[in-house]
Amino acid sequence: MASKHYDINYLENTGKTLKNLKEYSYHTFTTITGGTIIDLGCGTGGDVVNLAALVPDDVKLVGIDHDRVMLDKARSLSAGKKNLEFITAEVYPLPYETGSIAGIRAERLIQHLSNAQEVIAETHRVLKKGGPLLIVETDWHSLAFYTSQHAVEKKINDFLTNSKVKNGLAARNLTSYLETCGFNNIKIELFPIIFPSLKDANDNLWIERIADEAADMNFITQVESDLFKQALQIADEKKYFACSINLIIVSAFK
Repeated sequence: MASKHYDINYLENTGKTLKNLKEYSYHTFTTITGGTIIDLGCGTGGDVVNLAALVPDDVKLVGIDHDRVMLDKARSLSAGKKNLEFITAEVYPLPYETGSIAGIRAERLIQHLSNAQEVIAETHRVLKKGGPLLIVETDWHSLAFYTSQHAVEKKINDFLTNSKVKNGLAARNLTSYLETCGFNNIKIELFPIIFPSLKDANDNLWIERIADEAADMNFITQVESDLFKQALQIADEKKYFACSINLIIVSAFK
């Protein structure tokens, strides 16, 4: 069975790669005065800590995640800071009254949910009228390599999109989720991410590990996995390695 596609080290590595995108995503919330902003699926809490430093003192930041190990790390990062809190909980249902939340942010969360439409509806319920929802998501279907192993690359892309990642097409479906739930002023922005070395691709995508897992689960053969990894390694050694994937930011208002 496939293991989940993240851990603390993975989040820390990708957090460095996505630093500029993350900072851009915070701007939606910096004009909020008063009330509570939630970071859903907050992981190790870095975004909560960063946002807390940007909003007025009368705004409270709350990070919600179901992973206690992640939240232990988050609480250690936030020690001594007053306007934030971390809650161990699932993202559905949310422990808040209807219309009580000033803003909600969710980064790379929806891809892990089998009940994404319900979760989006729940964010709509708890948001105040006019409150923003901002979602950062990975478009796994956009993953591209530049080797001669086209057939294997396609199979690995399909493995990631349709099997490894629970909701691998989340990025493609976000605008539909939001429209269905009654959100307004929906905006989508595309951010291509380029990995210029195999190490970068492994740190941020676990790509050789994914090739091995795809072979273990019979989505590709072991020979195909070996040929694919060999092609990546040769490209890296000869300095023409290239890999890209798109992330998107979708924002909307209740």
